[in-house]
Amino acid sequence: MKKWNILLAAGILILSCTACGKQEVEIVTPPENDTANEAQAESGQTEAETEEKNNNFEDLEEKSDNGEVAAFAEKIQTAAANKDMEALAGLCSYPLAVNGEVVENKEAFMALGEDVIFTEERCAVIADTDITALEETMAGVIMGDATPNIIFKSVDGTLGITGIN
Repeated sequence: MKKWNILLAAGILILSCTACGKQEVEIVTPPENDTANEAQAESGQTEAETEEKNNNFEDLEEKSDNGEVAAFAEKIQTAAANKDMEALAGLCSYPLAVNGEVVENKEAFMALGEDVIFTEERCAVIADTDITALEETMAGVIMGDATPNIIFKSVDGTLGITGIN
C-alpha cells in the first residue's frame, strides 16, 4: 500500500509540473472593418499608427495656435448660415458620423439633404459658437455645448469635420 501512495504522489507531482509549463495562446480577433484593414495593409500602417495619425493632438494644438482652427470653424459657420451642403461637404473628413450613422463619402453626405444637416437648432448652435474660445478635446474641437454639435479635428494633417450630431 505504501508503494501505491508513493507512486500516486509521484504521478500527481509529474502532472503538476507538466501543467505549469509555458503555454502560448494565439488570440485571433476578427477585423472590425475590412476596408480600413485593407487600406492599412496597402499603406503598410499598423492600427496603432493609424490611430496616432488620426488623433494627432499636437497637430490640432499647433493649428489652434496658428489660427487655423478658428478659420476652419468660421468656414463651418458660413456654410451653416448659408445652408450650403456643397461647402460643408468639402469640409468633411470621410468617413464621418452624422447623427450616429456612418457616412462613407461625399455623395452619401449630399444624399442626406439640407433638412437632416441644417436643422434649425444645429444652425443656431453653430452660429452662437464663439470661435475664438474653442478648445481641443480628445474627440477634437466641438462646436456646441451638447447635442446638436459639429466636431472637427486634424486628420492626416488637415482639419476636417468628423462628426455631426
